Amino acid sequence: MTSARIFRTLIHALLLLAASLLVLPAAYAQDNSQGRYRPEGRQIGVAAGREFGERIYEVRTYETNPGIAEFADVMVFYPLTLSFDRPNGAIAFSPGFRAAADNYEWWGPALASLGYNVFIFNTNEPTDDLDARADALAALVDFIKAENANPDSPVANKIDEDKIALMGHSMGGGAALAAADRLGDAVGAVIPLALYCCNPGGSFEGDYGSISAAALVIASAEDTVAPPEAHARLLYDSLGSENKIYMEFAAGDHMFPANGGPELATMGRFTLAFLKAYLDGVEGLAQHVAEPGDAYADRFSTYLAP
Repeated sequence: MTSARIFRTLIHALLLLAASLLVLPAAYAQDNSQGRYRPEGRQIGVAAGREFGERIYEVRTYETNPGIAEFADVMVFYPLTLSFDRPNGAIAFSPGFRAAADNYEWWGPALASLGYNVFIFNTNEPTDDLDARADALAALVDFIKAENANPDSPVANKIDEDKIALMGHSMGGGAALAAADRLGDAVGAVIPLALYCCNPGGSFEGDYGSISAAALVIASAEDTVAPPEAHARLLYDSLGSENKIYMEFAAGDHMFPANGGPELATMGRFTLAFLKAYLDGVEGLAQHVAEPGDAYADRFSTYLAP
């Protein structure tokens, strides 16, 4: 065989290999993680992993429109794992009233860097009410399980379905609690951010004493849209969970949990410690959220923990 023929054969084989690697199911957008997700989220996740001595994963992302009635499309951030790695937990995240999934993009790489599969949905309409968002979160949990079972999904067999948490901002935070109450033991943790208790103009008259999932309620003393005493603190006090923590930042408006907020590094650090301790059951990490400590005490106006 001539050298030219050998060269052509080699090139053909390489092209076939490249083509096989590029084939993606039609329902999924091409992985475009390089330069797509916000770098500050990645930096926050890496810093927390180093502090806690936790494994740090590379992060990949895709977007999909699964045609589910309760929500529109979904942004997914997931850790790059090996075939023999154990499955990791998953986070279902609801945006706030009139907000979109990409307003919270930093959370994706921050959480996925420490092993969590993060699903942030877009509502059908920006003004969808609290009940619609709670329905969407419940449907998203079902979708997460479907993606885990789908051999064509980038996260197939990567998700531990016993470790699912709900998150949400503003009305999405109120919806996260409502969905956690509905889903019961299917949810291991719930993290509402600057939560708005109800539909616009409403007031909370319910009781979340039946919620047993670990809860991290994050608020700001300067939030004039959802003042803590009528929203976050009120709902925190009603929670029945034995493992519930209330973090009220001293500064920050209603949008402080979104991209560009003033305390993202602190918020990400405590959220990751909470998830590792109470969703994953990592020993020794509960101490990092038991109290703010001297290094963080001045960031909070109120801090309550078991």
